Amino acid sequence: MPKGKMKLLTTLALFGLAGVVASQPTETVRRYYPEVMRADLAVLWSTIGTSHPDPYRYHTPAEMDALVDSVRDGLLLPLDAEGFINALMPVLRAVGDAGTELLPLQALNESYLHTEPLFPISVAVVEGKLYLHDELKGFQSLPPGCELVTINGVAGTNVLKALRAGLAPEGANITRQDRRIEQDFPLLYRRFVGVPDRFLVHFRDGEGNEGERTLFAITGDQIQQFHRKQGLELQPWRLEEFPDTRSAWLTLSTLEPKALADAKVVPDKYLNTVLDALRKNNCRTLVIDLRGAGGTDLAIAEQVFAMVAQEPYRMVSAISINTGEVPEGYAGPAPEFYSTVGSLYLPMQDGRRMLRPEDPRLMHLLPMAKAFSGKVYVISNGATTGAGAAVVMVAKRSGRARIVGEEAGSNAASFCGGRTLDVALPGSGCHLVFPLTRYVPNGIPEGALDHGEMPTYPVGRMPEDVAKGKDTVRDMLLLLMEELK
Repeated sequence: MPKGKMKLLTTLALFGLAGVVASQPTETVRRYYPEVMRADLAVLWSTIGTSHPDPYRYHTPAEMDALVDSVRDGLLLPLDAEGFINALMPVLRAVGDAGTELLPLQALNESYLHTEPLFPISVAVVEGKLYLHDELKGFQSLPPGCELVTINGVAGTNVLKALRAGLAPEGANITRQDRRIEQDFPLLYRRFVGVPDRFLVHFRDGEGNEGERTLFAITGDQIQQFHRKQGLELQPWRLEEFPDTRSAWLTLSTLEPKALADAKVVPDKYLNTVLDALRKNNCRTLVIDLRGAGGTDLAIAEQVFAMVAQEPYRMVSAISINTGEVPEGYAGPAPEFYSTVGSLYLPMQDGRRMLRPEDPRLMHLLPMAKAFSGKVYVISNGATTGAGAAVVMVAKRSGRARIVGEEAGSNAASFCGGRTLDVALPGSGCHLVFPLTRYVPNGIPEGALDHGEMPTYPVGRMPEDVAKGKDTVRDMLLLLMEELK
């Protein structure tokens, strides 16, 4: 056994973890020969070229083919799964769709989630730096909200660069990557930075004092065991009323149909209940908080905006797919999507099959009866994607709401979403996952075409608020509503 592995097992044994690490699947060290990886690359690019709804947004077919050839020629030595994925990242970066991912084979991914040693913290990414958000091990070792200056001798800014580099971008939208890092820091650190058994953290607290602490790795299962959420879990949709200011705060943390169904939230029924409450309390100002809200079904986005719309509207002006041909090797339920292509989409033209213009999804819709007519603020961030981002776009472009926060996570000119395709590459077993539909939001976006919808009032999180557990955007809006009372 290599010395590094022996040291890891010895250290973890002191904490009762040796059995967990020893049970890691063999896929963690399996390596693939160049010819296997080249064959998988060919399958990956062929699948993207025929099934991804927008593979040439930022580069021409000739440029993409040349890039793929360059990546193929660079596959000269055996690599493990993560090395193979990293080698193919230039292709995914060039596609520029954050929903397009190459993931490890299922057994390795399961070990990451359950038995692999992980860095037991969550972080806040603020102004290009890493700050401690929480410790996930049952007790506190670091000052709350401290800046992570270095981790095992590596500058926190360089750790952030490595994490961003491991994620496929949404055009030039860095905020989406940063919010993803906040959501999945232990897993992403394990995949893209390393797997030490301990972490020497050099920190700087809110007073400017510096120090060092050592944290030890634990598994994902142990994180779940040690770090239980306190109190009752909040509903994904919830309304807070502020009678003194005649205002209300509607939090919609997801627009995903399954998540809402699991929480027993019926969108149209809930939104009508909200309207009743707003009328009853003579509410003048409504905040719709969509931070972190994603969703694959734009019908829910339509219902949300209908609650505040004052005139007919539509979410998108065009919807398209690629060839509509069923690819080989899919691991998910692809046939259901492809069985309706012929009746819903026009024949292939200019590299796309457009949704037929008479489709109801392209029609203008009416507001809800007695829709809210007061002032509306919509909050977004880099994790506001898909259906959530669609609400942000139509709210701003129609002039119905002011957007507060940061740019939305989905591209403002057009974004990919809806049903996803999951293809298992035959040699490595890695999974290529990407959305099948391209949406063109109605109206004209402001700003660069490789970014998300920009806020009317940009408000970011402040480093000093991280330590205090404060919500910068919420505090600012509540103060504004108090002053306008």
